[in-house]
Amino acid sequence: MKKLTIVFLVMVMTTLSAFSNNDNNDNNDKKAKKENVELRTKVVTLLGKYQNTLNEPVEASIKFIVNSKGEIVVLSVETEQESIVNFVKSKLNYQKVSLKNLYKMKTFILPVKFVSK
Repeated sequence: MKKLTIVFLVMVMTTLSAFSNNDNNDNNDKKAKKENVELRTKVVTLLGKYQNTLNEPVEASIKFIVNSKGEIVVLSVETEQESIVNFVKSKLNYQKVSLKNLYKMKTFILPVKFVSK
């Protein structure tokens, strides 16, 4: 009987701790989403306008980290056009990003679409 009581208490404690951690994760997810939106806005601002002419829209996937100094370090740019790879790297590499609560040394993947006007 004593073992049954201990098992029951362990199950109750586990359940309570799972529910108490759940609210904290929701707040962290909301903060992370807000930071991702702000980071995306900052990256798009840093990129500016692509000056070369495009025959059709080009999609690119930018993989980067923010180092301990708060600088963007481009790891790779996946696209078919080499000129866009060079453009992205020249505009973003080692540019300062001053956002609060930004995860340092986390890999971010940002899809970007370049369109002709």
